[in-house]
Amino acid sequence: MSNVYWGVHGALSASANASILMIGDSWFWYPLDNLAVEIASALPEQTLVVVGYNGAEAAQWSDKYRKDIDFGFKMYASGVQALMLSGGGNDIVGMSDFLRLIQDDCSDAESVDDCFREGQPDAIIAKIIGAYKEVILRFRAYNKDAPVLMHNYDFAWPTGKGLFGPADWLKAPMTKAKVPKGLRRELFKELLNRLRDAQLILKKEKAMGTLVAVRSAGTMPEEEAGKEQWWANELHPTPDGFKLLVKKAFLPELRKIQVV
Repeated sequence: MSNVYWGVHGALSASANASILMIGDSWFWYPLDNLAVEIASALPEQTLVVVGYNGAEAAQWSDKYRKDIDFGFKMYASGVQALMLSGGGNDIVGMSDFLRLIQDDCSDAESVDDCFREGQPDAIIAKIIGAYKEVILRFRAYNKDAPVLMHNYDFAWPTGKGLFGPADWLKAPMTKAKVPKGLRRELFKELLNRLRDAQLILKKEKAMGTLVAVRSAGTMPEEEAGKEQWWANELHPTPDGFKLLVKKAFLPELRKIQVV
């Protein structure tokens, strides 16, 4: 897309003036299609600059990606109409991260809550929201008024399918922990719902300025039959899926804050 740039240096080389700054993970960076591509297509008059990387965790916004993010803020934050954040998903998926949240053996679990370790998922959600607060306040040092949009993933299916073969994002750790098959998707849904609840609480904090919690989870059809139209693998939508998310979840919120 001619109006979306991945990386600040590329945008500067093209003398681009960003109107939307995006910080995030693969939902902004996924190579086959992503939210940045579909938002840019829907908003051809806007210029999007994306910072982050595939697999980025929200916790890394303050260390691994801090220099890139701060450079993006320095170059563009004061003039943008909105900041968009995609983070938190990679903090909870994958073999090591997911197994920190659930019991070693969930075979006797009768409910989602039975699977969680003591103190989880509250502890990881608090860490994710702490990363949100930290990066938003860094943005506010440059721009007090522009809305910040947060979202999470949609209710994916733990199929074990990855980009070029098997993945260990959802199904693999649940299989290792012997999570009953009937609880697997509900377990991931519960994590996303908890993250949304935390975003709605964060939205009320006056020091954060104007925050928008985009209700992305629950956008795509719930029926398992035909899910391949919407899901490319167990974590990323197809182009149809990303287009649907933009149409139903993101554009309405961008219109409310008069970005479009």
